[in-house]
Amino acid sequence: MPHRKQKTENRKPLLRICVPVVEATVNRARGKYQRAARKGLWTEIRLDYLEEPTPDLQKLFRSLPGPVIATNRRFAEGGRWTGTEAGRLALLAEALNLGVTCLDVELAADASFRREVWARRGKTRLILSWHDFTGTPDAARLDAVLDEMLASEADVIKLVALAREPADNLRMLSLIPRARAQGKDVIAFCMGPWGKWSRIAAPLLGSWLSFAPFSKQGASAPGQLTVNDLKRVWNTLK
Repeated sequence: MPHRKQKTENRKPLLRICVPVVEATVNRARGKYQRAARKGLWTEIRLDYLEEPTPDLQKLFRSLPGPVIATNRRFAEGGRWTGTEAGRLALLAEALNLGVTCLDVELAADASFRREVWARRGKTRLILSWHDFTGTPDAARLDAVLDEMLASEADVIKLVALAREPADNLRMLSLIPRARAQGKDVIAFCMGPWGKWSRIAAPLLGSWLSFAPFSKQGASAPGQLTVNDLKRVWNTLK
């Protein structure tokens, strides 16, 4: 089914900040989530950072004080999950059952699992993600990934790659208006020192969400600016 096109030219840029939570215990993750919610920020709880053998997700998500993304990142895409793939997906399915705001599922995850999540997502939004920690592919490869994601079941698509040089950012940022022209919410930027400015520019182009920790120690990926730094630069640009 073709995607419904929508007008984007009159939309005002929006800085929607999401705080990544990379804590080792459910209690500490819950505390960081509540802190972000009190400040009116989104939260991404990285389940792959939890070191408890059987994390109590019912305790973690017993109430939702603010919008929250549940992510259990696979090792191949920069995550810390070391268990089985079945176990990783089971935690994501449990988070979905608990009604999280968004669920992050990788494009590389089992297609039948992705279809199942899409069919029973309810009010939860599905973020379909793709990461490349080795570098930024050429334009042809990025176009192919974008087309595959646009044709897949997702409410939001997320494409992130590591910048090796400044020009890499331009290829990644160019994906934002293309996806939005197809009526799809999109997150796209580059990681690493060379990619920092793409994190600042992405919201201006309509990227749906920006990731920023409270402190540098709380970063979940290379090149993340802190909440205060991101707000300061954004306010200057506005």
